[in-house]
Amino acid sequence: MASRRDVLRATAAAAGGVALSSCHSLPRASSPAAVGPKLPGYLEVRGPRFFRDDKPFFVSGFNYWSALPLARDGNTAGWDQLRRDLDSLQGAGINMLRIMGGTEGPDTEPYRIVPSLQPAPGQYDPAGVSGLLKLVAELERRKLYAIVMMNNFWHWSGGMAQYLAWAGEGPVPYPPPHPGGSWDTYQKKTSRFYSSSKAMTLYADLLRYLVPQLKSSPAVIWELANEPRGINNVSAFRSWVHETAGLIKTLSPSHLVTTGSEGQTASPSNSGTDVVRDHDSPNIDFITFHLWPQNWGWIRPENMEKGLPKALELSKKYIADHAARAAKLGKPLLLEEFGLARDNGSFDPDSPTTVRDRFFQEIYASVHSLMPSSPMAGIMPWAWSGDTRPPRPGEYWKPGDPFIGDPPHEQQGWYGIYTKDTTLKLIQDFSGRALS
Repeated sequence: MASRRDVLRATAAAAGGVALSSCHSLPRASSPAAVGPKLPGYLEVRGPRFFRDDKPFFVSGFNYWSALPLARDGNTAGWDQLRRDLDSLQGAGINMLRIMGGTEGPDTEPYRIVPSLQPAPGQYDPAGVSGLLKLVAELERRKLYAIVMMNNFWHWSGGMAQYLAWAGEGPVPYPPPHPGGSWDTYQKKTSRFYSSSKAMTLYADLLRYLVPQLKSSPAVIWELANEPRGINNVSAFRSWVHETAGLIKTLSPSHLVTTGSEGQTASPSNSGTDVVRDHDSPNIDFITFHLWPQNWGWIRPENMEKGLPKALELSKKYIADHAARAAKLGKPLLLEEFGLARDNGSFDPDSPTTVRDRFFQEIYASVHSLMPSSPMAGIMPWAWSGDTRPPRPGEYWKPGDPFIGDPPHEQQGWYGIYTKDTTLKLIQDFSGRALS
């Protein structure tokens, strides 16, 4: 099952350092950006805690990247689907979603969310932009929060590799399942983004266009990218984090900003990540990390029952380790992505989720146990599929298929959580226990 997350088994890139180009276009900030006015309904960070209206706030969230294409103007069926989804998510006690904010074309490229919001450099699809604004307004009306991903280290929304292509640095070297694709080649190429003044400027142009349009919405939290990695360009990567977050702070001073990082991963020397150093910029308000036991080889889909104890042991240690690291920075910590396949690795939506439910039960309990005494501030599983079903479970997305919880480059039905799944009831039970 080739996916963006299988990369840790294949990558061999060493974490090194490359100086940032002196012609980098983003403003350099050496001190915290000015905090905007305190507005009703906005989330704040005070030390290691989120606050809303002067009360501690804990996240019970969900990854729901497909909300953006569903909300696009003219997609009446999609908008109806989105509202049904939001009803179900709120019924499960969800208070925060993680959605796409920027997607890049060309829409003829493979493995992409289409139609894209930015089909060409500096060209923004009016129906996509209007749909995003409408989506945020709907979340605001429902008093929900949205982590808005504005870029992607991976190719399924265009992201950094597409910005490099637009900057004249060659085509996207698609990884598996693309024929002949290599995860190592893809990552090394994509990490050049942080040293490409032109590519970074194209992304900054998107921020300058879109962020001001949402600066007054209390629903919004800005995220630099989905799973940005330093790979062999670590110094430039960290400079980009600091400076890009600083740019967003100047454009939208009242909003929180985070990275979208996986944290340590199972192999930080290969991924070029360090959860403390990657989040120590004063322009970054809170820490994110992700957890993928199957993709990191901690459990095998063909023998999930037997492998569950080891996966749980390693996962709990990973969570506790991030809580300890986050304490060094004194910023809130959010388990922003995690998931597990259905029993025996099945892609059939009607297959049971016995092992996954046991895994979720333990992971939610671990996160909740850390909330009172650590910076741990919440949890968000991957990913919402609702009442939508893949037309060919286990195959890859094709144009015309519905978007579900699994991105276009992953086998459909892998990690998605459906409304009918017993997993959702478990999440609902823990949502009710949040210390808010």
